Amino acid sequence: MKERFMTLLTALAALALVIFLFSPPRSQQKPVSLPTSEDRGPDGLKGLYSWLGREGLAVVSFRKRFTDLRTERGLPEQGNVLIVSMPAPTEIRGTEWSALSSWLDQGNTLIVLGAVYQHPAWVAAGDCFCDIQEFLSWYDWTLEAETDKSQAAAADVEAGKTLRGTIEALQAGVKEAVPQPNQLLAQSGHPLLQGVRTLDTQTRADLLKQPWTLSAGGKHSLALRLLGLAEGNLASAWQLNAGSGRIVLLLTPDLFSNSRLGRADNARFIGNLLDQSLAPDGRLLFDDYHFGLSELYDPEHFFKDERLHNTLACLGIFWLLYLIGYTTRLAPVRPPIIQLSSRDFIQVTAEFFARRLTKAVLAEALVKHLLADIHHRRRLRDEAEVWHWLAQHGRVTGEQLRLLKKALNGQRISLFRLSNTITYIRTVTL
Repeated sequence: MKERFMTLLTALAALALVIFLFSPPRSQQKPVSLPTSEDRGPDGLKGLYSWLGREGLAVVSFRKRFTDLRTERGLPEQGNVLIVSMPAPTEIRGTEWSALSSWLDQGNTLIVLGAVYQHPAWVAAGDCFCDIQEFLSWYDWTLEAETDKSQAAAADVEAGKTLRGTIEALQAGVKEAVPQPNQLLAQSGHPLLQGVRTLDTQTRADLLKQPWTLSAGGKHSLALRLLGLAEGNLASAWQLNAGSGRIVLLLTPDLFSNSRLGRADNARFIGNLLDQSLAPDGRLLFDDYHFGLSELYDPEHFFKDERLHNTLACLGIFWLLYLIGYTTRLAPVRPPIIQLSSRDFIQVTAEFFARRLTKAVLAEALVKHLLADIHHRRRLRDEAEVWHWLAQHGRVTGEQLRLLKKALNGQRISLFRLSNTITYIRTVTL
């Protein structure tokens, strides 16, 4: 028992050491909410995904690259809508942009949620809007930010005159970098904006100082201005033609997020977009691949899978049970060498006969063995003379003789009583 207890302690210590060495360090930072169909955080799209699914729309978490759009099973050729958040942490390859352009030319719609006037936590510091700018240039559209360099330079000179001015400028810069609630106003009477007056969003004051403009480079390029910021009337959403398809470009990324979908007319606006763009048999796709959700092998997500952890836990428990329940010796146990005696032989023989013989046969054999011993020791002529000699013996009672005769006749008797009687007769007669 002590040996198994020590085995359990050492096994638990070894298991704890393995977990300590191989488990990744826990991050103290709060997990970043991502614009995916599974994220329930403030920037996730789980609310939109679930709501539209309950409304009967065919919603799909698209976990492949854009090159698989045209070969995806169950996806109609046209009448589909793809929701994409930009900029994505996973690089979008050039072949993907080409495949996306071909997919749009079939008569599909792309909704771009651009992090332009607000930078959520999922936007890296070095990210830019370069890819979507280049993609729009394929359709003769130019999207660029306007900067007032003279005003910025004058502000820097004025703030640098005194220490107090420098501190105030820094405080103002920090305040401007904090997202503040803002509203978007409908800019036209287009059916896309039917019943839509204001949309709730968040913007950063420092980013609003660099307004973005969209200009056409061709005669056939058509754009409809949909939304504008309440402050400054800056354009923040357009609908563009893209071959036989359409692009809805939004410069605020949180209009349909979990934290904003139920506010103002945000839900009505996405409903109008889908009514105008999604065919009855079309699919609403959420681009989850470029935010880490992939159908392909991903080692990072593989090791984060809860099923892997449960499997390893079961193996660890089985290992502990094996150690406790099985011998811990490396060599097989050698049985001790036992010196057999005559007593052991008699015991084994008696146990053998006890298992093989019935009580009646055993009782008869004991009585016959007693009679044979008396016949030999007292030199009597036959068995009848032995019975006569026992009857004449003063220390042997009639009841004892009747018990011996019952045993010879095969009647049911107590072997324990018979054995005691035979032992007594042997003592007084032999």
